Amino acid sequence: MLLGIIVGAAAVVAVVVAISIGHSSSTGLQTGAKAAQTVASVEQLLNGIPQSGATLGNPKAPVTLTYYGDLQCRFCRDFTLTSFPELVSKDVRDGKVKVLFRAFQTATPSRQTFQTQQAAALAAGEQNRFWNYIELFYRQQGQENSGYVSENYLTGLAHQVPGLSVSEWSSARDNAALTSQVQTDEQTGTSQGVKATPTLIIQGPKGTTKPSAAIPTYSQLQASINSVQ
Repeated sequence: MLLGIIVGAAAVVAVVVAISIGHSSSTGLQTGAKAAQTVASVEQLLNGIPQSGATLGNPKAPVTLTYYGDLQCRFCRDFTLTSFPELVSKDVRDGKVKVLFRAFQTATPSRQTFQTQQAAALAAGEQNRFWNYIELFYRQQGQENSGYVSENYLTGLAHQVPGLSVSEWSSARDNAALTSQVQTDEQTGTSQGVKATPTLIIQGPKGTTKPSAAIPTYSQLQASINSVQ
């Protein structure tokens, strides 16, 4: 365990150094100390929590929160930066809740860009780094409808993820199954009545519910979780 912690810490340091000296602001991403702080905060949030594809948390958790989101959605960003970290730090880390992200286009103006950016995140998920990738994306989200999501942006994010093999990530992006997964996510969302993002569906032993607010507070999330567990 100690060796794993040391290796993980070394990976974060390596990424921080790379960001500080190797990334250009032309990607639209943060650089230098600001980027290093963002990477460290995401790593602190997620480190030690199991990931499998687009799922975060213990696979045997009794409650599942399905999170329909668009990576360019500013409301999803707001949720990510407010109540979601507390949910992850407490309920997900404790094994009470697992979170499943499903892609649903609402804010990304281009269909092709939507599929490309989501497939990039799923490719990171092939190495169990999906949540690192999307957390970094949300924290460095550009201005809506500005066309900021480019190949340089997506690859720059990959370079920021500690422990991610960028060469393997790049190869995985060519897998047609990833685009198929994005399409399946949207079909499932449509069948469940999803029309906006974020949409949060919470399922447990006592049934299924949704939080009372579009961007719920942590206490509202807790109330929904308690009602189905």
